[in-house]
Amino acid sequence: MTAYPSGDSPDLLELPADDELEPVDGTPQLALQGWRRLLSWSSGAAPLSVLLIAGFALGPRGISLLPSAMPLLDPVVPVALAALGVLLGLAVGDRRTGDRRLPAAAVLHSAVVMLAVAAGIGLVAVAAMPMESRSFWTLTVVSGICAATALTLPSRHALEPRTAATRLIELGALLPIVAGGLALAVLRAGTPIGAVALVAQASGVALMLAAAGWLLLTRASSETEERVFAVSALLLVGGVADALALSALFVGLIAGVFWRIAGRRPRDTIRRDVLFVQHPLLVLVLLLAGARAEPSPAAIGLAAAYVAVRVAAHLAAGALARRVTGAGAPEDLGRYFLAPGVFGVAFALNAVTAIGDDASIVHAAVVAGTIGSELVAVVLRPRRVGK
Repeated sequence: MTAYPSGDSPDLLELPADDELEPVDGTPQLALQGWRRLLSWSSGAAPLSVLLIAGFALGPRGISLLPSAMPLLDPVVPVALAALGVLLGLAVGDRRTGDRRLPAAAVLHSAVVMLAVAAGIGLVAVAAMPMESRSFWTLTVVSGICAATALTLPSRHALEPRTAATRLIELGALLPIVAGGLALAVLRAGTPIGAVALVAQASGVALMLAAAGWLLLTRASSETEERVFAVSALLLVGGVADALALSALFVGLIAGVFWRIAGRRPRDTIRRDVLFVQHPLLVLVLLLAGARAEPSPAAIGLAAAYVAVRVAAHLAAGALARRVTGAGAPEDLGRYFLAPGVFGVAFALNAVTAIGDDASIVHAAVVAGTIGSELVAVVLRPRRVGK
């Protein structure tokens, strides 16, 4: 099976158990199965590359079918991004693993990758393409944050036991999303104090909206009312992030964590309704990310550097994370993180919509780098570790 998150049904995208992985040292049939993952959704792997390329082909630099619809779809983007954050927030807080080393290993892995990719892209930018200070910091910080995640979508069953690799991938998305929220706030406000004020404001409003949605859901008298209240709360959370030009992923994560620790009925209702629309929202994010990409020689060069540094960073960080987690993690843990997932592309799209042209080159580089990273992940699939 592939290294992409996968689950027990087409709706779940969760990593398989270590003993279910097929060997990669063998047959053309296994290689063919790996390449088929790029075109399949029902196998549990979202076809990121296919949708990104389709978005580019349909966009203003392709056959120009999407540009007329993009103004209508733009208001939906923060809602779709907030929904991804909510899904991750609903998945945190698993207390059944019994291993406190996993969060530490996930934070270590994400931090190492963010710093390594930011430093690598920064060196390439300094050597090949001098730019203004703001654009330089936007390029390095956003690229590091985008490279650190490998999650497509978290599991629907947040309380069920899962493999160490699966938990590390899910927990590893938390630090980049939080860092992304802070980074966009700094770029938006211009000063650390202003950024803290923006983050506090957005977090407070998100918590109030989440609490209001929780109160309404506890008093809903039918499933139809529950769905209306849940979708309304999600629209409001995404709208707040859009109005403040902040990270919708971060604001959605705040709301999702609140709903995760709230009563079971509102939590299950939110999860059910967000999961119901997860695939259309994911398709929307990837198509618009591809359509907004502005390729250039500089962006293609940065994308090549992004793929190379990202792969090396994940392999090295995986080795470090395995030392922290111990024998519970697979030996080739770093290979599980090579598949780029959707959260990196989602944050790049969030950045280009929130801060504009300063993020356009890193957005194009991340889109192209995501396609390249997915191809590398097919070649360097995790090996079978034995039953």
